[in-house]
Amino acid sequence: MKKKVIGVLLAATMVAAFGAFASAEDNSAYTIGFSSKDNSDMFVKNIADAAEEKAEELGVKFIMTDAGGDVNKQISDVENMITQGVDALVVIPQSVEGSAPVVSMAKEAGIPIIIDNGDIADTDYTAFVGCTDQESGEILGTWFMENVEKGSKVCIIEGPMGQSGQVGRMAGFEAVGMLDYFEVLSTQTANWKRDEAMALAEDWLTTYGDDLKAIICENDDMALGALSACKAADRTDVVIGGVDGLEDAVEAVKNGEIGVSVLQDSYGQGATGVEVALAAAKGEEVPYDTRIPFRKITADNVEAYLENGVSALTD
Repeated sequence: MKKKVIGVLLAATMVAAFGAFASAEDNSAYTIGFSSKDNSDMFVKNIADAAEEKAEELGVKFIMTDAGGDVNKQISDVENMITQGVDALVVIPQSVEGSAPVVSMAKEAGIPIIIDNGDIADTDYTAFVGCTDQESGEILGTWFMENVEKGSKVCIIEGPMGQSGQVGRMAGFEAVGMLDYFEVLSTQTANWKRDEAMALAEDWLTTYGDDLKAIICENDDMALGALSACKAADRTDVVIGGVDGLEDAVEAVKNGEIGVSVLQDSYGQGATGVEVALAAAKGEEVPYDTRIPFRKITADNVEAYLENGVSALTD
């Protein structure tokens, strides 16, 4: 039976915890394949960029593919990398269920597979590095319940249906009772896209007018799209929040334009995914499951976060 070593680490210490994997030896004989789900999503791109940077630092060969939001392309990309003979795979799943075949494909080929950032239905992978999406939904939902009057009319912008972030964050909203706490006027996907979220928010502002009190977004890109719509409509009264801790969103929190951004660490997920992949390719034992806690950034701690980083976020 596979031994499952589970770790929960703070973002600031995560990469250091795997520092032993990054030895001075020549790693040029190893090739790591990296399948990203959609690099047009800024947060996902940040993970992919961190992975590429870490691969260069370690001196390994690195193959990057971008599924562009297409689960069938992701499966094909992984199949091609297996055919090319990569020594390990890192995959950000496009879909919890739809991307699941990549795990058995890698296992059948005898290639270690590290699932990064989002959950996947087939858990017979070598290792997981990322966050627990439901936790972010619980934190975001709780913040809105504490800062927006009970019974207020709100709208929710979701990620692509079936993706780990969408499934987990909605589960988090349900777990803390947010969907019953507010009157939810509309719930629609904007596919993690800023422009799609802006269009949705524009429609809602026109349709619901002053009745709309908050727009709850499952990521920061969509929150920033909603903010653009509210600014154009001169609606500074609509409370907005999201997930990821993107630089633009944190600046908007600082400026009082967004109420909350729930931070997850893109660098830690990308860099550590590559380090774990290299260790697994070398036959070393790696932790089966490593989760990084989410942290909320609000008006109360944004200045401290900008000055001191994640160590300033204590809850």
